[in-house]
Amino acid sequence: MHSNSSKIDKHQSSKVCEIEALPEDMQQLYLSGKSVLNLSHLAKNIIQVVSGSAEIIQLGLKRKQYDCVQRSWDIFEPNFIRLKKFVLDLIKYTKHYPLQKTICDFNKLVKNAISANSTLLKNRNVKIQLSEDRAIKPVSLDADKIEEMVANLITHALDNLPEHAGAISITTQYLRDHQQIQLSVRDDGLALTNEAIRSLGEPQEQTRDMCGTGFDIPLAKLYIEQHNGYMDLESAPEKGNCVNVYLPIQ
Repeated sequence: MHSNSSKIDKHQSSKVCEIEALPEDMQQLYLSGKSVLNLSHLAKNIIQVVSGSAEIIQLGLKRKQYDCVQRSWDIFEPNFIRLKKFVLDLIKYTKHYPLQKTICDFNKLVKNAISANSTLLKNRNVKIQLSEDRAIKPVSLDADKIEEMVANLITHALDNLPEHAGAISITTQYLRDHQQIQLSVRDDGLALTNEAIRSLGEPQEQTRDMCGTGFDIPLAKLYIEQHNGYMDLESAPEKGNCVNVYLPIQ
């Protein structure tokens, strides 16, 4: 059985060197412009849905058609939240905020990330199976970034599933010999090609009906590297896709 396995940023090393040679303010400007260019169609679609829903809500309030207002609000609210996250993700990706480390329970952070995605998972009819290694001891991490990293990997897994229906499994493991924590997020969607895997390192619209912002993997990768860790992705027919994250225990 043929399988694909690749470091997500492998083909980008020369580009990264060129970008890093620029002054920091120019690096941020370059990343911002490239991200907006790659995701302009996605942002336009979200804005159109938000604007259209807002107009219907305004008309419904004027005519006192509150059932219509409620239906439009149910469309407006999740898309407004997504638009807000899109803008915040753009800022986080280009500004690179420093870590704020505290002693954390890694398994608890994973559970918090799953809980944060509970509504999205329910709406997509997707269940998560969690297998946690209780041998993982409290470790120094930026709790907010690790939670967001896991949540982004869940969103990425959702976007791999056909019609957003299927299963996602998450496993945590203490690698004693390497003094690392391993996090694996697996989906049973169609296997990604090597080209698709390599392209995940840059913000972009992966699928037309994606539920992410396009920054899901790039931000996850950024947060992992800030913790001196790394990630890879395995993909195989009939097995789906699996993102493996390795974080050193400090």
